[in-house]
Amino acid sequence: MGEGTGGGRGVRVSRFLLLAAWAAVVVFALLHVPGADALRSRVEEAGAAGPAVYLVVYVVAVFALVPRPALNALAGLVFGFPLGLVLALAGGVCAALAQFAVARHVAGDAVARRLPPGIRARLDALVGGHAFVAVLQLRLLPVVPYQAVNYGLGLTRAGVWPFAAGTLAGAVPATAALVLVGSGGADLGVPVTVAGVLLTVVIGAAWWLRARSEARTGG
Repeated sequence: MGEGTGGGRGVRVSRFLLLAAWAAVVVFALLHVPGADALRSRVEEAGAAGPAVYLVVYVVAVFALVPRPALNALAGLVFGFPLGLVLALAGGVCAALAQFAVARHVAGDAVARRLPPGIRARLDALVGGHAFVAVLQLRLLPVVPYQAVNYGLGLTRAGVWPFAAGTLAGAVPATAALVLVGSGGADLGVPVTVAGVLLTVVIGAAWWLRARSEARTGG
């Protein structure tokens, strides 16, 4: 009895410490993340460690609500297209997983109170048994903001791997377009974005047809 009570208290203390650490990271990010020009200077000054610095900056900056398009374009500006795209995608996935983990393991109640009413239930219903496709659609055509998806899906039964894979695959078109713009290839950015929207339509239609087929079979 006493051991169980002590164990429960230990879990609560651990969660409180993690919550405090998360809050500290958010406050630090909000107060100390510099503007785009300063971020570029820091990454460039890092030399060979620039890619690692960029990834750390990306995750912290997302917590500070720095717009992701600016971070993605920064990757193209500093690293060029091939490497910049890889780093921007990695940064986006890492930031998404960090917020997903916060909602699932650290600050679920606090996050739930700050999400728009009903968004958690809608995301849970949307995910169902098709987490990868649901996340892919939300990333390709973001009807729900990026951070709300990260935190919201952390409160659902979505698996970590489908979430990460859907985030990566769905981020490619828009991220590629912005990295291209940042690297000086602005003319290619629009076609890439249009291709992403068309891909979303195709996936949505395929998912809708599959859902209707399953409903008929079940009926």
